[in-house]
Amino acid sequence: MPERPDLEYVVPILRRELVGRTIRALRTKKPVVWRVAVAGTPEALLVELSFADVQRRAHFVLFQFASPAAIELVVSPMLAGRFALADRRTRSPGDLAVGMTLSDGRELRYRDEVQMGKLYLIAAGAWQQVPGLGTVGLDVLDDGVFTREAFRAAARTRRDQIKVFLMDKTALDALGNAYADEVLWEAGVHPKRPVRSLSADDLDRVHDAIVRVLGAARSTIAARQPPLDEKLRDFLRVRGRAGHPCARCGATIRTARVHAGDAHFCPHCQPDTRRSVFVDWRKLEA
Repeated sequence: MPERPDLEYVVPILRRELVGRTIRALRTKKPVVWRVAVAGTPEALLVELSFADVQRRAHFVLFQFASPAAIELVVSPMLAGRFALADRRTRSPGDLAVGMTLSDGRELRYRDEVQMGKLYLIAAGAWQQVPGLGTVGLDVLDDGVFTREAFRAAARTRRDQIKVFLMDKTALDALGNAYADEVLWEAGVHPKRPVRSLSADDLDRVHDAIVRVLGAARSTIAARQPPLDEKLRDFLRVRGRAGHPCARCGATIRTARVHAGDAHFCPHCQPDTRRSVFVDWRKLEA
């Protein structure tokens, strides 16, 4: 899915290009992406509304409309969702899910080749109607909020693995698969380490790695200015590099199952220290 650095780049562009524009027409190519929690069809609800703001919240993009509209469009791009702005007369891509013709002649396109993303139409501000939107955690790019102390406090009650914790949007706003792997590689922590096994120093390293990795990724994407629908990943050090040498030590990058997903890691830089420290003294004496 688009992750925090991607959305930090995409959302300001959408805000700049959409605010003040009016939706003149709407077409749906993949109806499965819609989730409508108010009365009416997407076409009846959205056509002739004007954009008032575009915001990011966790991994969601929120489209808000000018008064007297009382609805909000919330997009969860999931694995493959992405946005594009194009002349409405240009040929539609095969992965087009929804297109909105704008008052300036362009079309806002939501593309999703695997149809996992969701577009929620809800009453304005009714965020609890969207799974995962109502409660989000510490803003990891706000240095006034995301301190070492706040991160340690969030970790204190966790009983899961560190990668699962990092990807929990109710705890941290926000990391996904790719950047969780990058953070743990940077910090030298195995993705399956139980959070409660990490020392205060370990947690401080992870905290600092979050700040460095996400900050650097945000700067890299902004500097390279990719097309709106392109997701840059070629500068990552470990994610997607299974079988390649580690950029730090040269060991081969491996993958492991973590919860319902996977993790990419270096077995040398991120040693697995989960083995029991119990010593059988009888064997030593034999």
